[in-house]
Amino acid sequence: MYRISQTIMRKYPGSEHISKEQLFALLSDMIGSIVVACLTNLPRVIAMKCHGSTIEEREASVRAAAKILGSTKMIIERLQARELPSLAPDQMACIDEWRAYLKQSIP
Repeated sequence: MYRISQTIMRKYPGSEHISKEQLFALLSDMIGSIVVACLTNLPRVIAMKCHGSTIEEREASVRAAAKILGSTKMIIERLQARELPSLAPDQMACIDEWRAYLKQSIP
């Protein structure tokens, strides 16, 4: 949250230049983008959860991965309408890359 605030404060150094509605829209967009960034890592997390050394561990890991997927299904459905930025998959996994992208895209 600190970095989001810093990004907005750098863009709008005087608080009188931005309305409450504009600030809310900027915050909503940035937070939504961060959630999308986290969800782009979901396939990696599920794959990592499914790789265990023993069958018993794999079974528990697959079960945990299914729970993760089920928990995020509604969020994913809501965010599918969002357009992802043109970042490489490795860049999408890094919050600093998203922050740099957001800095460039603030009007």
